[in-house]
Amino acid sequence: MAHADLNTLFDTVVSCAKLFLSEHGEFYPFGATMSPSGEITNIGAAVEGDDHPPSHTLIELMTKHFRQQATGGQIRAAAICYKGRTIPPGQTRKTDVICCGLEHRSGDSIDVFVPYTRTASGDFQYGEIFALERIGILFSGPLV
Repeated sequence: MAHADLNTLFDTVVSCAKLFLSEHGEFYPFGATMSPSGEITNIGAAVEGDDHPPSHTLIELMTKHFRQQATGGQIRAAAICYKGRTIPPGQTRKTDVICCGLEHRSGDSIDVFVPYTRTASGDFQYGEIFALERIGILFSGPLV
């Protein structure tokens, strides 16, 4: 992975996502930030009056919040974690994945995916992690 801070954030959010999956079988998008001093804060988003908001709405809320924090120098890295489906390298069919969008003030930005399946007994099995570069949006450009 790119920056060591992103490894730390990745480990944090993936551990939470796996816990949510094992306890609830699903999870809403959530995130985490790293302060300039290295402190990690887990972040959730909510829409007032909507107990089941669409994932994209929660991701947009966190993105806007993280951009404001980045612009204000309040964070040095951020992660947004959500469930998705994609085709892993070497595969031909879509599978469920834990998706982690990670960005650092240094300019490093990466999407990391953890494929998973649910066994007949209800447990989760995790596949090989893979990653793709992403275009950073939190630490660059004007706020919109």
